[in-house]
Amino acid sequence: MVTSDKIASDLAWLTQRLGYGLTPDEQSQLEGIRPATLLARWVDPESHGLVIPPDPFEGLSEPIPLSLKDEELANQRQMISEQYLEAWLNELLTTADPLLEWMTFFWHDHFAVTKTAVGDPLTMANHISLLRQHARGNFGDLLRAVTVDPAMLIFLDGSLSVGEQPNENFGRELMEVYSIGVEHYTEADVAAVASALTGWEIPEGDTGAAVFSAWRHDDTPRTLLGVSGVHDVETSLDVILGHPALPGFIAGKLAKAILGNDFDVNQVPEFAEVFARHDLEISPLITVIAQAGLDKTNRSSLVRHPVSWLINALKTTGAQLSFDDQSHFLRTSNMLPGQPPHVGGFPAPKDYLSASCTA
Repeated sequence: MVTSDKIASDLAWLTQRLGYGLTPDEQSQLEGIRPATLLARWVDPESHGLVIPPDPFEGLSEPIPLSLKDEELANQRQMISEQYLEAWLNELLTTADPLLEWMTFFWHDHFAVTKTAVGDPLTMANHISLLRQHARGNFGDLLRAVTVDPAMLIFLDGSLSVGEQPNENFGRELMEVYSIGVEHYTEADVAAVASALTGWEIPEGDTGAAVFSAWRHDDTPRTLLGVSGVHDVETSLDVILGHPALPGFIAGKLAKAILGNDFDVNQVPEFAEVFARHDLEISPLITVIAQAGLDKTNRSSLVRHPVSWLINALKTTGAQLSFDDQSHFLRTSNMLPGQPPHVGGFPAPKDYLSASCTA
């Protein structure tokens, strides 16, 4: 028989691991709800009659005219960046869809685009909105969208990559960090995918979609990861998304984020099998990982990164903290949303326990 204490413990675990905790009012709304029911609602809210919240960035800003003088342009960008950050932190704190925001931040850490490199705040905000749109959807759709997203094209120099001189930055990270892992590709694969991804550019002053210019593209068929005939974005991503290492790579990273550093790595093949069987749909992967956590008798303690710590503290205590104080705390903690320190993302939560991480 499942005791009330067990149910309460499981609910608390879910809300902490797939979100940032609950306010007292939110906790009271869960009375009588089973953990499996809550998990199903969070993973697929629309099928349970719940409405997905609107994008917090929607309508927040218009494109900044590039005709502004340098100092004025910089000031405008900084002001609008702060507006986006404030809206994002508020959404993390008040959202009616905690898992959506938790997964959006997970993918932000995974792809780790930084506004410092992107420059334009609207382009950066559109990137985060893209991650939010696909956060619980299909990983293939997410990876395809990110590959030609203007923010990513700027971040890893894809917009500068032309047939005569392919830039390998994105192609390398696409395989090493975003999909299959460092041990599964060669330098020849990097060169092949770099050539196949040439030709994408961003019209000057445009914060919308990137465009493909055939004259900037090398359409020569190449061999990528042992598969011949690769020559463009679609054929490249078909090969990468079909690589046998991808389900385990993504499943292992998400499992570590949900279950903690000491999770049983022997479970990753099971998680990967579910992910692959569901054609890289993210929701079934979340479900099987979360269920593994619920099934555990002895669960590891949760080590929070600064964003998680801040939002959880504000939710559980009801304390009021100004945006300036919130952003100051996160900036001094070296974890300001929108500014991952490097292409590998933010430090692991446990690393924030050391003084060197926040120095």
